[in-house]
Amino acid sequence: MLSYYHLETLLPRLVAFLIAMTLHDAAHAGAAWLLGDRTARDSKRLSLNPLAHLDALGLAMIVFGPYGWSKKIPIDAARFPRKPKLSNALVYAAGPFTNLLLALFFWWLNFFLPAFAGGTAESITVEQWRVYLQYGVIVNIMICLIHLLPLYPLDGWYILKGLFPANRQGWFSRNQRYALILVIVLLVTPMGQWLLGHVYPFAAQFVMQVFSL
Repeated sequence: MLSYYHLETLLPRLVAFLIAMTLHDAAHAGAAWLLGDRTARDSKRLSLNPLAHLDALGLAMIVFGPYGWSKKIPIDAARFPRKPKLSNALVYAAGPFTNLLLALFFWWLNFFLPAFAGGTAESITVEQWRVYLQYGVIVNIMICLIHLLPLYPLDGWYILKGLFPANRQGWFSRNQRYALILVIVLLVTPMGQWLLGHVYPFAAQFVMQVFSL
């Protein structure tokens, strides 16, 4: 079974995390720009450069734990010219959707890897690259699932908020602080890291099945 915490997996995990979070944040920024809000673009977050998105503590957490994070994307829903509530929800849905597409892409690439690498399916070169593809699937699945949780400030909170009418928006404002506390517990405390650590076996088992390991 794939091991998430061993030192030899550090490089594949970091590569997968940088790709996943960079494209996740760029998708947010790109969707916001297309829908009329240039805030993220003007903040230089519409970028494929990982350095534009990295958060030092979030990067450290991916090294020592099962999950990390990037800097928050600046989104101003008031700048959306049409249906700002729905537009805001679509912007936040773009991130997890991109991670889902990335997971499917890495899974698909596994089947064509021998042809790209110029070797057989059992060659050492192919097996080395497959480790990166496996972590590409695992990390993107984890990021997609976690960001869909309806907890502030995760994407799922804003997606859910966009589905409710204006007269229900006050509930989100009143409960935002409690949702934030839950996220802090989930991402920072040992108990939360332990819970997130149990997401990995699920993702790893899924990868082992689709990769026929």
